[in-house]
Amino acid sequence: MLDIIIVNWNSGLLLEKCIRSIYDTTNEVEFKIIIVDNNSTDDSIKNLPIGRREIIITSNINLGFAKACNFGAGNSDSDFILFLNPDTVIRGNVIKSAINFLVSSPYVGILGVRQESETGKLLPSCSRFLRAKNLIYDIFGLSKLYPGKLKPATIMTDWDHKTSSVVDQVMGSFMLLRRADFVNLGGFDEQFFVYYEDMDLARRMLGLGKYSYYLSSIAIIHSGWGTSRSIMDKRLFYSLSSRIKYSRKHLDKIEACIITLITLLPESIIRIIYSVFIQCSIANALSTIKGYKLLTGWMLKGR
Repeated sequence: MLDIIIVNWNSGLLLEKCIRSIYDTTNEVEFKIIIVDNNSTDDSIKNLPIGRREIIITSNINLGFAKACNFGAGNSDSDFILFLNPDTVIRGNVIKSAINFLVSSPYVGILGVRQESETGKLLPSCSRFLRAKNLIYDIFGLSKLYPGKLKPATIMTDWDHKTSSVVDQVMGSFMLLRRADFVNLGGFDEQFFVYYEDMDLARRMLGLGKYSYYLSSIAIIHSGWGTSRSIMDKRLFYSLSSRIKYSRKHLDKIEACIITLITLLPESIIRIIYSVFIQCSIANALSTIKGYKLLTGWMLKGR
């Protein structure tokens, strides 16, 4: 009935904790777990509590999130697919409740749930579709100075997430959808190595006449960032390059050009200044410079 697809890259004990939480809480749903390992160098796969419900797919290269998800979905044969991050923990009857909601909601294409930190803090997990004006508000801090008037670029930090609602996009760390819809869309767009693939999928889902929905009545724990803490320069590069790819795909040429220009300048300067004078971190500033160096090289190659 349900295939849970988890993409793993050096998740360590987080993956084991995630898998155990699924077994501990999901007793009334027929499911299997499909783990796609992106060439991990730790023992995160070896330490798994292996049962009869896991399919482990290993790759000798890092495929990226979108391609790995598609790879996992290619081994799915259930009615529903849940894309789940390895740094999440399932609680209570979340999975069954989520499936029941989706079954009863034919016009919902992608379902997300409330996400909380390990200390119980509610985490923003919904986004609005990218627009240039909102990105400008973010880069210059205007969305924080005037939160009631100027909306953030993507993550909806201006909304308390305490009520259920139709949204533009739910976070890819927990995305439940019908496998038939995923197949009809051709899966994730693999030009996005990581980041913005979930926003792109949500936007294309609207073409099927179905919405993304945030269900606040059930919650998971999400530690956040996962394993990307150790590669902040590459994380920044992938985020910014995916932003540019998304704008080129879904926005008109003028708006896409504006997003590209403000991403290169002035955002790069503002990020470096913020790292040095607000975070007081030379290491973060150097990671930012390295990330932008990767982005500039990517742009010069005509990508």
